[in-house]
Amino acid sequence: MASLALNQLTISRGWVLSTLLALAMLVSAIVFREPAPVDLVMACFIVAMCLFGDGRLGPVTALNLVIWLVLVALSLAVTVYSPDFGEAVKHQFVTLFLALGAVAIAAFIAQDPEPRARLVLNYYTAAIVVACLLGYIGYFQLFPGAYELFTNYGRARGSFKDPHVFGAAVGPAMTYLVWLLLRHPTRQSLVPGMLFLFMAPALLISFSRGAWISLAVSLAVLGAIALMRTRRRSDHMRMAIYSVVGLATIVVTVMAVMQIPKVSKLMQQRASLTQGYDEGPEGRFGGQAKAVKLILENPFGIGTHTFRERHHHEEVHNVYLTMFHYAGWLGGLLFITSVLLTLVFGLNYALQFGALQGMLVVAVASFVGLVVEGLVIENDHWRHFFIMIALIWGLCDAQRSRSPISSPRRWSDPLSVSLRQ
Repeated sequence: MASLALNQLTISRGWVLSTLLALAMLVSAIVFREPAPVDLVMACFIVAMCLFGDGRLGPVTALNLVIWLVLVALSLAVTVYSPDFGEAVKHQFVTLFLALGAVAIAAFIAQDPEPRARLVLNYYTAAIVVACLLGYIGYFQLFPGAYELFTNYGRARGSFKDPHVFGAAVGPAMTYLVWLLLRHPTRQSLVPGMLFLFMAPALLISFSRGAWISLAVSLAVLGAIALMRTRRRSDHMRMAIYSVVGLATIVVTVMAVMQIPKVSKLMQQRASLTQGYDEGPEGRFGGQAKAVKLILENPFGIGTHTFRERHHHEEVHNVYLTMFHYAGWLGGLLFITSVLLTLVFGLNYALQFGALQGMLVVAVASFVGLVVEGLVIENDHWRHFFIMIALIWGLCDAQRSRSPISSPRRWSDPLSVSLRQ
């Protein structure tokens, strides 16, 4: 094994890269502004990957890498139309950095998928636990200055810059915990169950309707795949029991939290499908109508952040329309192509029995939720968006080199994954 020898201490390159990636996942939930701490760690991880070469660039990752490189190149070309050229270029280089980080993670996972993908999910979940704790500390003002630091407009944001990002980041962690609940024996499900219940109120007090819907979609996808691939009646019964108990627990939790006056008041405002700022020509829907018109009139795009600076008072609140603005018709189509390819490859392999199936189900289900949420917000710079696509690309490339268990008579846990090294 290639290693670095320091006197009598020998450190494997795999250990170095795993440590850097674990640290990146731990700080991935600290994103008050850009660049974030995770970006520094990821830069070190990317450099280490280039130096050590402990990865495998498979066809799924390579294809998406080409797409993102062209997408960023087109976006950079269109920045000449942007009112703030410097800010626009910075935005696109951040996009490039995030895409390269996803490629590095995917290549690292593809080389040794089971322990490395599990590392990503475990440490990401640990980071979200801390973010939720900070959300509670801020929302309930547990120490002076916490409310201003960890909330926005009366909504918990934890260690993120915005409540919407905070809520969306909690979703993949909760999806992973549900997978653990379904997979493990009842006695081993205690910790995942308690963590799920710890996160649920935090997601609630983010008051992000998009995040609520995103998690619901993710759990629906996870449940659907599990039911499709399950053969034994006892497993159907177990999933049904968990679903009923889980839903009842969430309802009770919501009712308990709603007893807090300020939660109840804001919940009544946020629970409706539309808000006052959504309607009218200057509202969200009016802005999206302007965005569509601009796309049709400008096949080469209008430039990064041009829409909010010259045509509307805020962003489009739709990542797909935004990408057409940033990179023109070709760039917008490339972004959608990458999303669809990630979904197609991910769902294809998530439906195949095998040791990687469980982690693929978690990543794909989480990604579907984020894809849906992209219809109402720009999530092209969300770190957890790139973490999920990295998981899917890496696991798909690893799965391509394995022989799936396809016999319908062989039972395999619908979310099976080896917990052995």
